[in-house]
This record gives sequence, structure tokens and C-alpha cells, in this order.
Amino acid sequence: MTALGTEAPAVRPAPKPVLALAGSLAMPGLGQLYLGDPLRGALFLLAVAIAVPVATRLGLAAPPRLLWIVTLLGVAAAVGIYLWSAVDAFRQAGRSVVAAPSWRRPGVYLLYAAVGYALVLAPSTAYVRGNLLETFIVPTGSMMPTILPGDRILADKRVGRRGGVKVWRGALAVFIYPNDRTSVFIKRVIGLPGDRIDIDGPRLRVNGKDTASQGDDGDGDGDGDSKRATISAPPGLRLAHERGDRGDYQVLWPVDERAAGAPSGAPPSRSPAAVSSFVVPDGQVFVLGDNRAAAVDSRRFGTVPLVDIQAVARQVWFSSHRGEGVRWGRIGTLLQ
Repeated sequence: MTALGTEAPAVRPAPKPVLALAGSLAMPGLGQLYLGDPLRGALFLLAVAIAVPVATRLGLAAPPRLLWIVTLLGVAAAVGIYLWSAVDAFRQAGRSVVAAPSWRRPGVYLLYAAVGYALVLAPSTAYVRGNLLETFIVPTGSMMPTILPGDRILADKRVGRRGGVKVWRGALAVFIYPNDRTSVFIKRVIGLPGDRIDIDGPRLRVNGKDTASQGDDGDGDGDGDSKRATISAPPGLRLAHERGDRGDYQVLWPVDERAAGAPSGAPPSRSPAAVSSFVVPDGQVFVLGDNRAAAVDSRRFGTVPLVDIQAVARQVWFSSHRGEGVRWGRIGTLLQ
């Protein structure tokens, strides 16, 4: 019985486990906020946000073959913390005997979600994609035999930054396509600023030095070094080896040497292949596709500004193609 002249205290319902679970599934830590523990919720949110950037940095510093594994572990850790926050909120709500705080309002939850996304989760994702590592899907065969259609690759975004990757001859550069700045291409860097490029049929020289690997006997059958010949050349093409600043790589040249100077169907243009030699301008690089018979590259669109190079490809993290299914053997393949 309530005494005359007094008011009964407002009754606030106890927190509901389902609502706590739903809150944390919508945004890490929101369930804890609903339970009146904003500090615990903020810790869950921050843990989810930093898991991938920390793992990505560790992966880039680890031995090259571990990059995709460490990065995947970071993603798994972020997902695990996210699910942990939901389970934690559900359990805490079930054990709670304390009424929900008086400031529990939909507006507070919406503000937390908006701030958490705009100031924590989105910047974390943008930082990784803009400064550390980004994934790309390669749809064409212009980079065969190194990269196959359907390969999903990890590319190092530290290129050109202080303490990051510097472009080298032989690097697999991801860059903005000069003729359509909404498109991104991947090609191999052949010449750096100031280099003289000579293309004489299937022979490629940089600063007067033949790029053909010493292990390549020049007949295109790949028996110059049988250990490196890992594929069979498609009909009409022959496998060859070239050498960059950081080692050898495989390329495909047309069997018909008359077609080796430019990709099939390439119209006359400012292509350096139209002359016997070409000096790469300052601030530019000369790029070629590894499949020299089918690649649209510097022979057609000219050199590429260094500032337009977005990343350097490092590793295949997944590969599949229609008609072949998942190429399990390519997962983890290093790109060089």
C-alpha cells in the first residue's frame, strides 16, 4: 500500500537477453551498452576494429608465404570477438538482476551505432585498404602464366610510401588504367624512369641487357630449366623466362615472332613498340603483361605514372574459375 501524499517509484523492466543479443549482433558492444556497461561495450568494439589492421601488419612483416594465413587469422579473430560480444551480452542479461539504466533510450543506441561505425569500424577498414593490403580479382588471362583468370590476390598498398615497398623491375604493379581512370589493371614493371627499352620480336632488352634468364635456352620449350617450367604453353604460344631485379619469372610469347611486338589487334598508337628503342620518361614506368600475345599494356597505352601505381601483388589467397571450380593448389601461391 502506498502512503497518502507520496508517489510510487517508476518501475524499469529488467534487461531482456534477446534484446542484448540483437544489439551486439547489430554493432559490437551495443548489447553491453544496453545492459548499462558502456566501458565493456567500447572494449569489444575497439577489439573488433583493431584485429584486422594488427594482423595485416604482422602478415606483411612475416615471411611472404605466411601473409594470407596471418591476414585470415586476423579476420577470424575479428569475427570471433564480434560473436563473443553477442554471446557475452546474452549471458550477462540472463544473469542480471539489476534494472536497466534510466538513460536507456533508442536515441542513445542509434548514436552509439552511428559513432561506432563512422569513427571506429569504417576508419579501420579504410586504413587497411588504403595503406596496408587490398584484395583484387583478376578476370582475364593477360598475366598468364603468373596469374590465372579467377585468381584472388593480395596486394601490398605500402608501395611508394615511406618505409614501404619501392617499385622494382619485375614488380607486379596494380595501377590506374591511363585510358579509363575508373579501371584498375595489373601488369609487370619492365622499365623504370630513365631506362631504355628495346623490343626486337620476342627479345626484350632493358638498358642494353637481355631480360631473358640465363636458364632459358631461347627455344621457348622451357627445357632451359625444367624445374621452373611449371606449365605447358597454350597452342600458339611458347614459354620463356625473364629476369627482373628480384629474380626470374615466366612469360608467354607468340610462336610467330612477327606477332611478338604488340598484342593482337593493337592499332598504331604512341606505343613504344612502334620504334626500335624507347626511353622511359621521368616519373613513369613501362609495363607489360606476362601473356605478351594477349595483354593490353604499354605497347598500346604508353607508360604509366608512378603516382598511379596503387599496390604490388604479393600472393594468391583464393582461386576459382567457371568450369574448373576451386583451384586448391593455387591458394597461397607467391606472385613474383
